[in-house]
Amino acid sequence: MIPANKNLRRGALSGVALAAVVGVMVQFTPQWEGLKLVASRDKIGTGHPVDYCFGQTDEFGAVKVGQRFTPEQCGKKLAESLPKYINGVSGCLKVDVSVKVLAALADGAYNAGIAAVCKSPMVRKINAGDMRGGCMAFEGWYVRSAGVVRKGLIARRSGVSGDPRKSERDLCLEGINDALAQ
Repeated sequence: MIPANKNLRRGALSGVALAAVVGVMVQFTPQWEGLKLVASRDKIGTGHPVDYCFGQTDEFGAVKVGQRFTPEQCGKKLAESLPKYINGVSGCLKVDVSVKVLAALADGAYNAGIAAVCKSPMVRKINAGDMRGGCMAFEGWYVRSAGVVRKGLIARRSGVSGDPRKSERDLCLEGINDALAQ
């Protein structure tokens, strides 16, 4: 496994680099997605898909409302789905980034979509060489769903006082600090 402060080459990732980012994300992403062992309709957002486990919808085929999953099945599904988001975001980066910076961006893609992150102010600033500005751009980015500003999305993107979970912005900044420390 490569250290979290190691910068990754842009574009397609090696198996080891991909595993390093997945390793960060399996610790980070579930805190925000939550664990849903029984599939149900997503009441927030548009489309109201059936979701389960850690926010999965139909990427592994159709799931019926009421279908049950074990924590182990959910962990496996999360680990299987993350490379799609990591590689998708990596493909739109023009500069090398650290494991944690890529993990923060990929978490944004897991929640809002790869295309949204690739067109985001975070990627635009990072590609322009402004790593810190890219991390800070998580603040205020995609904090609405179904037209409503969501406190949970504000916390996920930029953190809020009293929420003990690390935000995407914080994870991104940690990745910059780790890279500077090498």
